[in-house]
Amino acid sequence: MDLAQAQNWFINLSERKKQIAVSIASVIAGVVILIAYFQAGPNALKYAEAEDTFSKWIVAPPDEALYQNMLDAMRHVPALHKKYESAIAQKLINTDKLDEAIVMANRSLVRVKEEVPFHATYAMTSLLIEQGKYQEALEKAVALKEQMGSAYFTQQKGGALLYVHNLLRIACLQQQLHNRPGEKAAWEELSALLATKSRSVQRLLGNFSDKQINLSQYIAERIKNLS
Repeated sequence: MDLAQAQNWFINLSERKKQIAVSIASVIAGVVILIAYFQAGPNALKYAEAEDTFSKWIVAPPDEALYQNMLDAMRHVPALHKKYESAIAQKLINTDKLDEAIVMANRSLVRVKEEVPFHATYAMTSLLIEQGKYQEALEKAVALKEQMGSAYFTQQKGGALLYVHNLLRIACLQQQLHNRPGEKAAWEELSALLATKSRSVQRLLGNFSDKQINLSQYIAERIKNLS
């Protein structure tokens, strides 16, 4: 992929709805566990029925009848609904039910925000991007960067990769909003981190290499064009 193609890929980053919005939400919400379900919840038959309706719908998300059957079954098994809500939201992104997907994804993230606050905030920002709220998403991303602090990168804590990804997001959102000074500053900060060649940096660069994008070269070109 040459630089022109790479630039087009970055410019359209915020519009990649089916990949950006709820994928992280789905991973994070996987921490929800069904605790003491069979002691206090509905009987096993209703549980099995809800599982069955979910399995049928998940392979055919546009089917409205299957969707309604699943929702009806899930109402009798609220714990199971919570377990699958983020997965349901992710599938709804591919249909015409974006508003429902956003509501479900936000509910899933609120439930896990105490346990993984930074990752939940990052995912919530993804939902803002999904809705085209780029300015608000940028403000959230900048706030997240400040909350995490550079220690999350320099000390290689568990959120180091998230910190780098959030910097990349800030640069792309600045580009989306045509804020040249802000975009240049974001690329320069990210470039400085890439120069450290840390484990998190190697993982990020590896992700782009798989897409045949030389991220370091792209950043250098953007900084040059913005100078």
